[in-house]
Amino acid sequence: MSEIRATTISDAAGTGPVTLTKQHAAKAWLNYNHPSNAIRESFNVSSVTDNATGHFTKNYTNNMSTNDHVVGADGQEAGGSGPTSDRYTCLARGASRLLSNAAQFTSGDRTSPNTARDQNICVTTSFGDLA
Repeated sequence: MSEIRATTISDAAGTGPVTLTKQHAAKAWLNYNHPSNAIRESFNVSSVTDNATGHFTKNYTNNMSTNDHVVGADGQEAGGSGPTSDRYTCLARGASRLLSNAAQFTSGDRTSPNTARDQNICVTTSFGDLA
């Protein structure tokens, strides 16, 4: 069996890092506890702003190149699985809420979509080009 060890992987010219081609990695992600306004884990997220019950903003450390990037989100109450915890969701608030430096989200009860609710577990991802 072979093993590869490297400190740096450079481009063919040896002048910079290798870039992904025809692949897209998440440019930011977040695992957030809304009731306590606590970031569990994140990448390229400088902070989270708690706007109101069920509404928060993920602020990027490094901005996206446009407001047209793509985000995804989901949420769940703490406690694992089952009918009580599985009915909650976390969603991006719409294209008008995507900014190059942030993305806004809303969370609530799937059975009552107009009822905002802070989620214990809200995870988000962002895809697009960095500025």
